[in-house]
Amino acid sequence: MKRAKVLAGFWVRLIGFVLALVMLLSYTIYVLTPKHDYGICPIMNFYTLPENSVDVLVIGTSCAYAGVNTNVLWEEHGLAVYNLCGAELPYWVAYSYLEEALKTQQPKVLIIDAKASIYTADYSKRGRTILATSGIRDLSVRLKAIAACVASEDFMGYALVFPQLHSYYTKVNAESFIYPPTNGGRGEDWMGYIEMDKTETHQKPSLVWTNIKKPINARQEEYFRKILELANEHGIPTMLVGFPNPDYANDHMYYNTLWGIAEEYGVSGINYNDPDLRLRLYYSSNFADWQHLNVEGSVIFSRRLGSDLRENYPDLPDRRGEEGWERWQSSADAWYVKYPDYLPEEE
Repeated sequence: MKRAKVLAGFWVRLIGFVLALVMLLSYTIYVLTPKHDYGICPIMNFYTLPENSVDVLVIGTSCAYAGVNTNVLWEEHGLAVYNLCGAELPYWVAYSYLEEALKTQQPKVLIIDAKASIYTADYSKRGRTILATSGIRDLSVRLKAIAACVASEDFMGYALVFPQLHSYYTKVNAESFIYPPTNGGRGEDWMGYIEMDKTETHQKPSLVWTNIKKPINARQEEYFRKILELANEHGIPTMLVGFPNPDYANDHMYYNTLWGIAEEYGVSGINYNDPDLRLRLYYSSNFADWQHLNVEGSVIFSRRLGSDLRENYPDLPDRRGEEGWERWQSSADAWYVKYPDYLPEEE
């Protein structure tokens, strides 16, 4: 009996030690992971949202997080929108994000960014892989996302994490230890919109609007189809969006291909680069750079996007004043304190 107690005590101490070690290592990984608003923050902050509170989920690249101004959509349309986006986010990570999102949310509309269709590489860059996958909570989903991002011979180095993150110790500061992250100093009520404050002057894209299609990367196509299939399985309407950008001439034929694939699934969308659309955006003043809207551009675009969402999905609720959606109001209130010039005029 005494021997059994000693053995049981040993196993209790061993299990306790292993659990403590795992917790310590997990936290160390978190501290070392860069917490950029365009990387780890959108997915980590997403987990803090109340269940079934996101009515419009946006998944996409920097074109999406710079263009979809969640504060404008709330203030002027009462839409509970969240940008679950990342810089140069490929469809193979977007698919993992949707898998994670559907564990706690049942959005009424899914917006998918068309930009990833122009990415020709078979795998993600090292930094983009770290930022896109490190915040995924479910280990099995995170490992699948990593496996999709890198070549098979590189997988273990990313899966073990430390071989990729150890060099970041020189960039650790006080905010590195805060959990959850501060989302670029915006607090937990942030809904994923990232301001591009500068302005560059561009010329209107010179291109011939044609139906010519350019093949997209096979792996991007594979995961784009998986995204549409997963959304269909959950009964979620998908809206494919081409965000306006001055470099659209480079994207045009890729988008033609992507729209053809979407049509196979009965998915509709709007390419906001269409010259027939009157968006009232100016290439001389509404863009931060060659592909991103600046703050003023995001306001103009989001007003139009909100109207289009209301027209195409009339059942979308107006959540203003409803219990459970206070964080969207708080996010908008804080944003308009910083950008009061964009408050809508009172009727």
